[in-house]
Amino acid sequence: YFIQSNLRMSDDDSIAWDAELEVSLFQSLRGHKPVGFNKHFHMMCIQQRFFELTNINVSTACLWNHINSLWDTAILDAAQDQPFPEVMEHGLFTLPLEQAEIIEEVHSSEDSSGEAGIKRKQK
Repeated sequence: YFIQSNLRMSDDDSIAWDAELEVSLFQSLRGHKPVGFNKHFHMMCIQQRFFELTNINVSTACLWNHINSLWDTAILDAAQDQPFPEVMEHGLFTLPLEQAEIIEEVHSSEDSSGEAGIKRKQK
């Protein structure tokens, strides 16, 4: 195995977080949210970017622990799983009345004529 001479290893899944390392973590988080459906994929990207910035090989568990100490990721995760909470609050999406009537007319004309497709009104 090839190991760079300036590579620092984290042996025990814990590192002393100083301002420089936290800035590197925040830079690693840019563009990657460790919440929601793809949180584990994003965490791998964060880990790789953190290593590129610091030359410290830390486990994802160490990064999760520190991120969880900074933010309540459970709440962020719950919010991420519902991308449109207002839809859940107000019910399913409904068309405006005009458009619903047009669709209803199209379906009723298809049923009565036996033809598929949309009939256009003659101008």
